[in-house]
Amino acid sequence: MEKGAAARANPVRKNHSLTLDNRQRAALTGVSEVLAFDEGQVVLMTEGGEIAIGGEGLHVTKLTLEEGQMAVEGKIDSIVYSQRSGRRGLFRRRGQ
Repeated sequence: MEKGAAARANPVRKNHSLTLDNRQRAALTGVSEVLAFDEGQVVLMTEGGEIAIGGEGLHVTKLTLEEGQMAVEGKIDSIVYSQRSGRRGLFRRRGQ
């Protein structure tokens, strides 16, 4: 198999990380788009799949899609990963 064909068959995933501090601040990398957000939930797409952050009084304190970085603050009650895709985001990294 050619190198190009192997790369298409097994795409290289970029790194993704999520750091949670005292259930009050989440810092994420590998963010490619924001699908939805309000005070009760932030839904975003990352290199590791879709993430829904649930809680109360949530607000986005940092969003730099060019660098794939995001920070959310508030009372964080849940973080759920899923493999859903194909939804259109509110904010999307340019060039996709």
